[in-house]
Amino acid sequence: MESKFKELSVVDCGEFIEKKGSLSYISWASAWQLLKEHCPDATYEQHDPITFPNGEMMVFCSVTVGGIAHKMQLPVLDYKNSPIQNPNVFQINTSMQRCLAKAIGMHGLGLYVYRGEDLPPADEVDNTAMYEEFNRRYFENKHNCAVWYSQLTEEEMSAVKEGSPKGKKTATQTLLRDLVTLMHSNFDDYAQHLSEAIQRSDVVAIKQLQEELNEYERNRVGQRLTDEYKQQLRKLMQ
Repeated sequence: MESKFKELSVVDCGEFIEKKGSLSYISWASAWQLLKEHCPDATYEQHDPITFPNGEMMVFCSVTVGGIAHKMQLPVLDYKNSPIQNPNVFQINTSMQRCLAKAIGMHGLGLYVYRGEDLPPADEVDNTAMYEEFNRRYFENKHNCAVWYSQLTEEEMSAVKEGSPKGKKTATQTLLRDLVTLMHSNFDDYAQHLSEAIQRSDVVAIKQLQEELNEYERNRVGQRLTDEYKQQLRKLMQ
């Protein structure tokens, strides 16, 4: 196994560097795109998080390049970089994305860029614009809005609530709770369809279902499968 660190550490990431205030960063999506362009065999895995007795949580992600794996950990933090007790699903998702970017950096890609956190501070997010975008998407198509919202950073999610006009904050909170309920319902439906496909040993249907979901959604659906179905799924996909 030959390390790609030297090669990746000199890759020019200038096109993908974003700035907010004095902070430079590369988003997890851009980092993954660059990595796959230089290392098509690269893979990543989100590991089971650890929940501590006080409710705080640590997430883990490993990225493998050229047969070498680097595993990183990251606590679930708020926009002030303070640990969150009993984080919600969106806060966990944000930390998982950050952890992926950091694990990619451990292979050398974009490592020179980071001089602090890899995501911009919340006060740089346009609260009003985020609320208006959320409101538009929600009333156009709730299902699409739920997918969009699940991909936001924690700071952007907070901006949706903060940007809500006076007199509408309670209504916005109700809409957001509705989205969370909808997402869990979607995960339950996918898990049911996936279980039925596993029971039929229908590999084509299984692949189609999995292709419709991103990595985070596949993990959430997978958690709803019984141990028996998880074992059958691993055998079918080998």
